[in-house]
Amino acid sequence: MKPAPILSFFVLVYCISPLLVFGQGNLILISSIDNINSDIRQGCEKDYSMALQNFRAIAADAGMGFQEYLLPFNYAKVEQFMEYFECGPDDAIVFFYAGHGIRYEEDGSEWPWPYLYYCNRQSGNDPLGCEFDMDEIQEMISGKNPRMSLTISVSCNDVVDNSAANNTLAEETVTRPNPPESNTYIGIDLFKTFRGHVIASAASPGKFAETSPSDGSDFARSLFYMLSEDLNNHAPTSWERIFRKTKEQVMQISNGQQCPQYCVNGHCG
Repeated sequence: MKPAPILSFFVLVYCISPLLVFGQGNLILISSIDNINSDIRQGCEKDYSMALQNFRAIAADAGMGFQEYLLPFNYAKVEQFMEYFECGPDDAIVFFYAGHGIRYEEDGSEWPWPYLYYCNRQSGNDPLGCEFDMDEIQEMISGKNPRMSLTISVSCNDVVDNSAANNTLAEETVTRPNPPESNTYIGIDLFKTFRGHVIASAASPGKFAETSPSDGSDFARSLFYMLSEDLNNHAPTSWERIFRKTKEQVMQISNGQQCPQYCVNGHCG
């Protein structure tokens, strides 16, 4: 992720129903937030604040229990937590990362997800021992057998210090057609009823993700706006719809320079 100019955006309003329906399992937010890279730290903290506010409100509206784990920004500790973490079969797990992301030129465009970067990102810094494969995190979560999971990375997805490789990757990455919507729900049932696994990152291969200290990232702001809009609407919605709208919004804001990506139960856009 890289800093961006301050942008005015939407005011997020989320209405919480006072009526709770018990027995819906827990919504568990696992947060991993960069607090060591000064260039993006404030933007990452803003994204975390938005995530905590929104998912806590969603859990209350759905009548679900809410648990939060704010992990140390340390690769070994995050890996250890994910290895021993346990959940119930009715739980909804959200892994939310905000920080730098990297990839290697040899990764190519066929492997789309970034490595989450748990070190200072400096020119010439050897990333060995700093990176956590985003796809591996999703596999670890799905292996715990929750009812649903969201694995979200608000990060760049570029080859460090190699603009030529990034340009090539961006050219090779063909924008996928939007997958058909499936498992459509009304409002909060998207969290109460959906079964499966969703993975999404703020940038496709070779691309950057923008953030600002006061407003956070374009991707997080767009995602939580679209999520709030659809959960408060009585029209059918789906995870494909929410992430498609988020992707379109971010591409519009960035004039096509940032392109988020997502997969819902293996169907990718």
